[in-house]
Amino acid sequence: MSRTRDWPLYVVMAVVILFLLSPLIVVVGASVTTSSFLEFPPRGFSLKWFEEVLGQEVWTTTLITSVKLAVVSMAIATVVGIPCSIALARGDFRGRAAITAFVLSPLMVPSIVLAISLLIIYSRTGIDLPFWRLALAHGVLTAPYLIRTLTAALEQVDSSLEEAARNLGATPVGAWLRVVLPTVRPALIAAMFFAFIMSFDELVVALFLSGPRLTTLPMQIYGEIQYNLSPAIAAVSTLLIFLTVAGVLVIERVLGVRRLVR
Repeated sequence: MSRTRDWPLYVVMAVVILFLLSPLIVVVGASVTTSSFLEFPPRGFSLKWFEEVLGQEVWTTTLITSVKLAVVSMAIATVVGIPCSIALARGDFRGRAAITAFVLSPLMVPSIVLAISLLIIYSRTGIDLPFWRLALAHGVLTAPYLIRTLTAALEQVDSSLEEAARNLGATPVGAWLRVVLPTVRPALIAAMFFAFIMSFDELVVALFLSGPRLTTLPMQIYGEIQYNLSPAIAAVSTLLIFLTVAGVLVIERVLGVRRLVR
């Protein structure tokens, strides 16, 4: 009887899920069209746009560039974020709230403001290494996501466990690596993936700081949308969707999505 009364709720849930998935359906459908224009529903069925994307060096080059940039930015955010998270979660010092607000400020500052500020800094300091200045900028953008996620996880860990390890002879670093890190490892992995995804998908800062010698995948897609609205854009997006789904399945297989969410 209860299931009968709950059917309107199931209908609403199905409509909401369909609405959320509709952009993905449109993108995948537009990627297999035989037409030369980006349209939905597709005309016929063809994989020629995937062949074109995989056969053009510009797409593979920009994809590799974006992956390298995301990996380096994720590493920078991790190196900076772990000590900050430990200090914010374990420290009890004056000005902690102000420091927390400062560290997380890139989350509140518009990307274009941050991009212009970094462009002025790089121009005055004479830094002319497009990849590394963009990697540092992405590290600034992604570090708050890692810090916020990891700090929340560290605050849930009982500090007495770390104290017990130190009483048994472990150094502060050893206690963190052997006791605390295994406990917060799912949260750390989730935070690193946040940093990777945010860097990989970032466009505004890249437009200001990349220069003519460096093009990321979002920049290439943006340029194609402006000057050449072809189904190749949908094909690239479809490939990214399937790669994302594959990554989630691998995480589920190795660690479990539920653990990462917790």
